[in-house]
Amino acid sequence: MTIKTKKSKSVSKAVKSRITARAFLDRPVPPEVLRKIFNKARRAPSGGNLQPWNVHVMTGKPLNAFRSEVIGKLMKGETEGDTFPPYPSPLWEPMRSWRYKLGEDMYGLLGIPKDDKPARLMQVGQNFNFFGAPVGILITGDKRLEVPQYYDIGIYLQTVMLLAREQGLHTAPQGAWRAFPDTVKKHTEHPDEQHILVGMSMGYADPDAPVNDLVADRAELHELVKFYD
Repeated sequence: MTIKTKKSKSVSKAVKSRITARAFLDRPVPPEVLRKIFNKARRAPSGGNLQPWNVHVMTGKPLNAFRSEVIGKLMKGETEGDTFPPYPSPLWEPMRSWRYKLGEDMYGLLGIPKDDKPARLMQVGQNFNFFGAPVGILITGDKRLEVPQYYDIGIYLQTVMLLAREQGLHTAPQGAWRAFPDTVKKHTEHPDEQHILVGMSMGYADPDAPVNDLVADRAELHELVKFYD
């Protein structure tokens, strides 16, 4: 698959062309485009209209200062403790195999062999550079939220991602930012009642980057959906 970089003209095309981009061009996103996306995303649904998301959009100097501090901590081996683990442990089938294959497919595109652990760790570390994206997004939420509100935040994320495709942008939703709750709090100045839930990279995807040719497998329709006629 060749990554689609043009604006999506329908919801179906936005869904089909959306990927998790892991390499971005050094090209700023106009502020008016960002405001358009996030203004429209306000219409994302939430149970009881709670709107449990608190959104922090970083660009320019604030973004560079944030990711520089996180990368500096990584290089010194410093960690802060995840607000939530990334996956259930142990992960069961078929999810375990799906996750494993995605990783191997990605490293294969990058030409990183299985035994080259330093190179693999370097690629994982790109999460904390927002994959070079010009826009870094952090979503915090109240610590008292329950599972249904996390569903709502997922709906909000997808809304933003599809609106980004409408503008010719790509995204990468990132749970990795949950590993640095203290640094997130420092740079977003969110209240003590909140903590980091998820982040996202946004920008113009690099069409020449091999990693952006990665298309994750999906289960067949009959494996996940039952129709009751």
